[in-house]
Amino acid sequence: MSGPGVARAVHDRRSRSSRWMRMVARFTGPEAGVVERQLPFLLVFLVAMGGLRLVPDVVTVPAAVLAAAATTMAVPVLAFTVPWRRLPEWAGDVLPLLELAAVALLRLGTGGQGSVFAALVFIPVLTLAQQRGRRGVVLGTVAAAAVVFAPAVENPSSLNSTVALRATVVAVVACSVAIVAHEATERLRVRNAALDRLQREQHRLLDLVRADAEVIASEAEVRRSEYDHLVSVIDSATEQAIIATDADGIVQVFNAGAERLLGYAQGAVVGRTRLTRLHDHDELVRRYAEAFGRPPRGTGEQLERRLLDAVVAPERDAAPRVRDWTYVTKDGGRLTVRLAVTRRVEPGGASTGYVVVATDVTAEREAAALKDQFVGLVSHELRTPLTAVLGYLELLQDGPDPLTDEQREFLQIVERNARRQLRLVSDLLLTAQVEAGKFAILAEPVQLDDVVRGSVASAGPAAEAAHVTLRTQVEPARVVADPTRIAQVVDNLVGNALKFTPPGGTVTVTLRPVTAVSDEPAGAVSDEPAGAVSDEPAGAELVVADTGIGIPPDEVDRLAERFFRSTTARRHAVPGVGLGLSITKAVVDAHGGSLEIASVLGEGTTLTVRLPAEPPASPAT
Repeated sequence: MSGPGVARAVHDRRSRSSRWMRMVARFTGPEAGVVERQLPFLLVFLVAMGGLRLVPDVVTVPAAVLAAAATTMAVPVLAFTVPWRRLPEWAGDVLPLLELAAVALLRLGTGGQGSVFAALVFIPVLTLAQQRGRRGVVLGTVAAAAVVFAPAVENPSSLNSTVALRATVVAVVACSVAIVAHEATERLRVRNAALDRLQREQHRLLDLVRADAEVIASEAEVRRSEYDHLVSVIDSATEQAIIATDADGIVQVFNAGAERLLGYAQGAVVGRTRLTRLHDHDELVRRYAEAFGRPPRGTGEQLERRLLDAVVAPERDAAPRVRDWTYVTKDGGRLTVRLAVTRRVEPGGASTGYVVVATDVTAEREAAALKDQFVGLVSHELRTPLTAVLGYLELLQDGPDPLTDEQREFLQIVERNARRQLRLVSDLLLTAQVEAGKFAILAEPVQLDDVVRGSVASAGPAAEAAHVTLRTQVEPARVVADPTRIAQVVDNLVGNALKFTPPGGTVTVTLRPVTAVSDEPAGAVSDEPAGAVSDEPAGAELVVADTGIGIPPDEVDRLAERFFRSTTARRHAVPGVGLGLSITKAVVDAHGGSLEIASVLGEGTTLTVRLPAEPPASPAT
């Protein structure tokens, strides 16, 4: 027989043996009930009665046999009718003791000491031994010896040393059998208790597993629904190219917007193409060198992974950043896209890939470039004739021919408007220089309080005409700066404050020096304590506050944008083109300073300019 056949045969025999043992344990084991434990003796006694019918000559005392039968029949009746669970545990010993009494009567009625039914004594002994504790072992041993001595009660002359020896041997055997049965039963009881505990624990764990499985199934259903919803959202986004990659940059998601933008079919890209293949290679190499300070090394996949770092490196440890990149379409065309890269992470923090959202801004960037070119061109073309107009106006006003008052008034109107137009053209030219990165300042030591006083004095007539009170709180402050540009900053701030303040309001101009604070530790060798204020100037702070109409909170951050005008300015018909604060911010940034804007709608606006003692060294200085 082959190995598997032998294994099956052994398994079948063990299964049959297990079933047989389980059936026996049902009537004799520790978990058997009171009635079930009496059935083995009843069955054997009935077999004995059948033997007496076949061999009636064995019966010597019929009354004793009938008494044994009656006692035996009474045992299952008592086992079935008496509520043993309500009685003490030792009460159950009565039934096997009655069975031992039935054996004694049966021996008495079938030959006494020579009875063939002496072996029946071991069945109730085993029943007693299966009880908890050693009580059953003692009772079974004593009762077995008593059964041997029982025939001597009727015939005392039969009592001799042989009977005593027989009783001793039977008692010893009964005691041994009882001890073995008791220990086996106790072990089986302990094992069954352990199995019950394990079964209860198994049921508890199964309940937990079922509950967890239900939660997992519910969560999986939610995730599946969210995933389907996300896929539908991604697929419906046709104006943006949404591309998801794994950690190595292999494209995993390529939506319809990406297909429309780049011309590739989804099936030709997903799982086959790296994100870097969609970029302009030269731009990737240049950006990598800018980000890491060295050109990328390697070839093939190694080079592609390094170039991927140029795209995703700024987003690894920070919030997603939007930058312009050049994408190459399937037909070789080039697009300028605004790229937002977000890192995908697992709960443990490991990176699983990246999500890229690309928006085509080619037309927008071209329009911005054309606008900058137009602003620069118009500024240059207008500046020259306006300068000439102002020159000839000065000649007319200072010429040898006398002018009438009316003519002089007309010329002043022309000059005022020409100078206004020249300022506007200068502002446009300045913004074009800032956008082109050609804006520069000419820094020199400046007494800033003189510059502020000069600008405030120039704004005096305008404040008087607008019926606005112009106050100053100016302290001496000396910095290194471009005096012309700083004067332009003060003019813009004060001019804006006057324009946005209704009659009866107040504009306050404050200038104070900023001194350095020592940050040396307390244990350092120094003549000044830690945190002491130094006499060394650290810059200056200019504050222009008004009690004007204010600006909506959601528009404060946009005030420094070119050509932006707040809703309050448009509603109150305040003149301007929206270049003053953008120019102011550009000048302040070039000096290494900062511009802060705080405003409360209907109460006024405060603009704070902080300038360092000297601008940072840069090509723009």
